[in-house]
Amino acid sequence: MIFFYELLFVLVAVIAVVIGEAWNRLAAFVFLLAWFGISSLGYASFGARLAASGGLPDEDRHWHTDARDGLRHLRLLFGLAALAALAWRLIAG
Repeated sequence: MIFFYELLFVLVAVIAVVIGEAWNRLAAFVFLLAWFGISSLGYASFGARLAASGGLPDEDRHWHTDARDGLRHLRLLFGLAALAALAWRLIAG
């Protein structure tokens, strides 16, 4: 599951670099910030589902836990990428 999230991150990061170089670095920052928000919402959603699940089977609980942990990792990556894009925007102009 985590491999999928890392692959998604790499694809989005490459798209952000293309947006930043071809169009606008601020747009690349906003693009990465939006993905950070999406991954944060997904993480909160899986966390709420796990907290509220009383009768969730063990197989589903394991899948939800893996998905939540993967989204936590993805949220960290997008947060760091957004900070790097902001620094790129401020330094390079």
